[in-house]
Amino acid sequence: MKKIKRVLYICAGNTCRSPFALAFSNYLKNTKFKEELKDVEFDSAGIYHYYKTAQPGTVNYLKSKGIDISDFKTKRIDEELIEKQDLILGFEQRHHINKLKRKFKTVKNLNEKLFLLLDFAGEKENLEIFDPFHLEEEEYNKILKRIEDGVRKTLERIIEINNETPN
Repeated sequence: MKKIKRVLYICAGNTCRSPFALAFSNYLKNTKFKEELKDVEFDSAGIYHYYKTAQPGTVNYLKSKGIDISDFKTKRIDEELIEKQDLILGFEQRHHINKLKRKFKTVKNLNEKLFLLLDFAGEKENLEIFDPFHLEEEEYNKILKRIEDGVRKTLERIIEINNETPN
């Protein structure tokens, strides 16, 4: 795999999972991995566009960690956004990965850069992270915790890949 400079998190509406992964990635980039991720950019988008901002459950969970995303605005995936990414990470095989492969089948090298978050992070089973939308707070937060763990492992893998790959 080539050096990873641009990472896109995708989910259905860009209101729960992908904004969380984006915000947590940027938080780790600006705290724990300042030097290692200084040249890596993170972004997020949704397959659909339902709402304009992140869901309150995502905002509140991040706020409890000292991360503010009150200015976050959702956006929809398009071909231009996908083409410029080195790594695209979704949360559900059928609703994210397969849908992108069908919708953007003309994008060069899409299959080589499109993964489930937990698969890329090195997990071996239970790779799907379902939408927490409409769940009670405790269940919602359990899902975000899985994403948090997956993002941390993903960033460590990106650092490893980038350290092993020549410019």
